[in-house]
Amino acid sequence: MLDAIETYLALRRTTGFAMSTAEYLLKSFAAFATARGQTYVQTKTAIDWAALGPSVAQRDARLRAVCRFVRHVRVEDVGHELPPANHFSARKKRRTPHI
Repeated sequence: MLDAIETYLALRRTTGFAMSTAEYLLKSFAAFATARGQTYVQTKTAIDWAALGPSVAQRDARLRAVCRFVRHVRVEDVGHELPPANHFSARKKRRTPHI
């Protein structure tokens, strides 16, 4: 899984994305999944890992990072499961604009 993550990050970086946060999150997820003996992304594992975040917004960000990675890697290998991106339903509340 780490090779696929490195390939994904390299591709995204060449298109102009910094990917520093995504790199940290995806490598953390890969370590979590490897500790469970998994080589493919599974929905339950992704949700369990994302649930370790301290806040709802962080849990949502963690799961969305995995979902973006899975969308990329599933093109070549359909063994990866795509978790639901809105599982934690975090919504950012925007303040009312002041004119």
